[in-house]
Amino acid sequence: AQRPSLKVVGVEPSNSAIGEQNIANPLARRWLCEDIGRAYAPRALSAGSVDMWIQVSDNVAYSMARRLIQGGIFAGPSAGASVAAARMYAMSASLQQGQRVVVIIGDTARNYGDTLLSDDWMLAHDLLDSRMLDELQRKQHDQYRAASIEDLQLPAAVTVSEQDSMGVAISLMAENDFSQVPVTGSGRRLIGYLTLSAAQTLIDNGTATRSMPVKLFMLRFAGRATLAPGADSRQSGAAAIASTTSARKQYWLITPETPLSELARFFETHSVAFVTDASRKFCLGIATKQDLITFLARRHTL
Repeated sequence: AQRPSLKVVGVEPSNSAIGEQNIANPLARRWLCEDIGRAYAPRALSAGSVDMWIQVSDNVAYSMARRLIQGGIFAGPSAGASVAAARMYAMSASLQQGQRVVVIIGDTARNYGDTLLSDDWMLAHDLLDSRMLDELQRKQHDQYRAASIEDLQLPAAVTVSEQDSMGVAISLMAENDFSQVPVTGSGRRLIGYLTLSAAQTLIDNGTATRSMPVKLFMLRFAGRATLAPGADSRQSGAAAIASTTSARKQYWLITPETPLSELARFFETHSVAFVTDASRKFCLGIATKQDLITFLARRHTL
């Protein structure tokens, strides 16, 4: 070799098997960091040309890629893994004065608009380190500047009774271009909702008729406080109803005083929010992600 003192360090995701020299890794699993890592070492690999391997977790790779972007280097996740591995090596190798670590950055963030560059995706996959998570939370708080749902200036909610027919509910949603409508029970108390797509499907497949009452097919809220620990909030929101009996979902209390930063967090796993009074007696309005977008656009033009 021209430089016998040169050390080559390979980088792969956690649980990848490339560095195990043709031995299949029974623990190999799918990782999020693209373009690097395999469940076995490829035959084309010249194992003797790599002095050591460093495995990097998805969290470390994606967080480092975000830091590189903040620093002006538009790098992708595998580049983040390489830089992170270089830092690990530099801290453990006891480098002497004059020695250098050279990192090859092999990808760009250009094709990661829906993943690496998406705050929602990064949050959903728990890929932000604690410092970046704090920065994002402060950014969201500053973005809404203590505004609440009341500042959205939502129109009054239009509701149907659980005793109303499916035909009445469908006509109401179609006439007002609604995708869902709140359903009230005795005393006009909010008890659930019905979606237009679900109602039409039930009518089309013969499960329901337009004369049957909404209460047989609506989605009912199971509680009146925040989501219970372990509840699957991703199944809440304006989900289609496939059952012929009333379904029940946990209820997340949202009032006009709810901060918009909290509403934004709610929309990470829900598609629509029914705004009620603190006692959840009356439905006061319906908020969607579009309402948040409109609010921010209006605020930025002031």
